[in-house]
Amino acid sequence: MITSPSNILVIKPSSLGDVVHALPAVAWLRGRFPAARVGWLVNTEFAPLVALSPLVDEIHPFDRRRFGKLRHWGELWTFQNALRARHYDCAVDFQGLLRSGFLTWRSGAARRIGFAAAREGAAWFYTERVRMPAGVLHAVDKNLALVRLAFGEPAGAAVPPPSELPLLAPRPEQVAAAARLWDEAGWPAAAAGSGPVLAVAPGARWPAKCWPPDFFATVLDAVATARPDVRVWLLGTRDEQAAAAAVTAACRLARPLDWTGRTGLGDLLALLQRSGVLLTNDSGPMHLAAAVNVPTVALFGPTDPALTGPYGPRHAVFRGACPHAPCFRMRCHLGTAACQRTLDPVAVAAAVVERLPGA
Repeated sequence: MITSPSNILVIKPSSLGDVVHALPAVAWLRGRFPAARVGWLVNTEFAPLVALSPLVDEIHPFDRRRFGKLRHWGELWTFQNALRARHYDCAVDFQGLLRSGFLTWRSGAARRIGFAAAREGAAWFYTERVRMPAGVLHAVDKNLALVRLAFGEPAGAAVPPPSELPLLAPRPEQVAAAARLWDEAGWPAAAAGSGPVLAVAPGARWPAKCWPPDFFATVLDAVATARPDVRVWLLGTRDEQAAAAAVTAACRLARPLDWTGRTGLGDLLALLQRSGVLLTNDSGPMHLAAAVNVPTVALFGPTDPALTGPYGPRHAVFRGACPHAPCFRMRCHLGTAACQRTLDPVAVAAAVVERLPGA
């Protein structure tokens, strides 16, 4: 007999996109067990992201770099003891690696749930190993299947209503920071005739995921030709400011505002919620936009959108025509950038225009 948990620990330490992919499963848990308390173990650098989710009651930041050093192993023991002191009765490992499996065990939870196909021997730490049904590919669907199967949802059963809480929600001060940037640009927030807003994320962690600045500029100019009233802004980290500056310099008609390096996660989320569409490489902002129901036009090269693409029906995905894709390499091993050279910027621009409000 499967009992209802009252104190659930979610284990999904990284990365940004992977954390976002776990949110629908956590929302499912909230809908199924509304009285349960939910904690989340996450790497320190992604704790601010989890803090934006009203689905979570408590965050356990895990300092992976610090705990990985021998001289700090005593602190790791303290961390584990603090975790056990929360008396979790159920722990769900969405990561499926050795470290996350070990922490699932060290949590002290009597029920420890994970993927049967978890890597690095993580499954040895679980009390319940869930096998994925055939055809379940996307990370979001896998995470949902993990909890639905683990908690005994029979085939054909009605899905419990989702939580009334949103997946992610910026705090009031972050909404205010976004409004200040809007005001600085002279953009009316919702005035009639003010024109749709297009957000653009020209960066990504892997060089092979990044389309060149002149590609983005060509797309933006085509969008501005079709929609002269469009307002465009560029987003990214400080490390991506050079790419954003190159996009701006290459534009002939579009006049994007460069806000790279000026926003934290919460501010960025609030700005995305004010935008009509996000044009993006395969990147963290793509997943943030999808989580708050902002349509995306996403460019994919070395990775597979069937596994980790923007989740939901409102998005358009373009894939480079390289015979080796998806190769899952950080850099093009052919040296030809075939993915980037085989996309039609006019077709990408048309997908953007189609999704802009008022199209």
